[in-house]
Amino acid sequence: MEHRIRFDELRLALEEFANRHGVDSKRVGKVLEAALKRTFEYKYRYAHPKPQVDAQVDLDKGEVKVILTYPDGSKEPEVIYPTDLSIDDVHTLKNYFVQMIKYDIQKSKLSKIQSYIGKIVTGKVQKVDRKRGVLLGVSVGDVDVEGRIEPSGMVKDEIYRPGQDIEAVVLSIEERSNYPLVLSRAHPSFVRALLEKIPEVADGTVQIRAIAREAGVMTKVAVSSTDSYVSPVTALLGKRGMRLMTVRRRLPKNEQIEVVQYDPDKVRFAVLALSPAENAVAAYETEDEIRVYYENEDDLGRAKGKEGLNVILASRLVGKKIMALPISEYEPPEEGITLYDIKDKLPPQIYEKMKKAALVYFRKLPPLVHIQRLLDVDEATAIRVLDVLEEALREKAQSRLRKTQEQERDEEKKEIEDNA
Repeated sequence: MEHRIRFDELRLALEEFANRHGVDSKRVGKVLEAALKRTFEYKYRYAHPKPQVDAQVDLDKGEVKVILTYPDGSKEPEVIYPTDLSIDDVHTLKNYFVQMIKYDIQKSKLSKIQSYIGKIVTGKVQKVDRKRGVLLGVSVGDVDVEGRIEPSGMVKDEIYRPGQDIEAVVLSIEERSNYPLVLSRAHPSFVRALLEKIPEVADGTVQIRAIAREAGVMTKVAVSSTDSYVSPVTALLGKRGMRLMTVRRRLPKNEQIEVVQYDPDKVRFAVLALSPAENAVAAYETEDEIRVYYENEDDLGRAKGKEGLNVILASRLVGKKIMALPISEYEPPEEGITLYDIKDKLPPQIYEKMKKAALVYFRKLPPLVHIQRLLDVDEATAIRVLDVLEEALREKAQSRLRKTQEQERDEEKKEIEDNA
């Protein structure tokens, strides 16, 4: 009867604990079972012979016991009930139980918020720690949980104070941490989450292809459209730029945001990524970099940006180093032709249109409709442009062929001389 009395007290305590923390009482029983097993494994860790520990907790049947068995048969099995626990056993059990139930409760909470990864949440600053960053209390749906903005996720020059409400994006969840929500205000995902609220992005019409960010200073976003009638850049800007302005208000105070058109052609993408710079006249890709040339010093300055930041972010956006160079340093590409190569063969107005459209490099003849659409010209004009390109590409191919043949003849001559 003594076991029953003690068990009833234990059951009431566990049920009260379960109700207070919103945990299923059966789950509390399972955690107690695991804690008992851990307690006696710890107690007999140096014993010889070492027993095998099994714990059984069934709150409905009124059973709480630990069974010790000895695989080598040196001792008879032992059954230990709650009344048999020493003060040290109870202390160890309590520590294990509290540790394990906290983890279990947290794990249950976190399973409900997995879908919030990549989304923005609002948290209240609890503490600002030099090493750990900003520690916050966050409400996600009906779940209250702790999170942290690590130093790498903090924005330079932003000030964080206890009690302050701030927005951050959820990067990941670390179940065993005291602050399991890993948050950031500096990560590109913060900007992505804001842009995903725009209807055309939310429904998939406009796709965010890449983001490059220097938090607190500038962000570049490359977008494309699955609908030929929808301009992705215009969709993100909104009427009179209001959509992008709304996004910018939620970014750090002085951060600028630039939206550019994505292009599968990496060279043209690089030229577009250097916005707000325009009027590039030549560009091509080498093994190590993409070179983009400008005739005008002002255009070159805009391409580089203050302290070179614009070209740095453009390089991140494209995924390859970009060099913005003056046309005085121009060297023709080994393959293909640039707009600058055919400058004297085009009418000035077409030359200007091609600069504005970032049509500055050609390895093959583009489709007629592509030229018409990007230059906004009639079919006859587009055909004349293609005629110029075709002739220039043919001349380049012939020049390369002659060069290759000359090299082969030189190699043959050298081989004959070496063998003579």
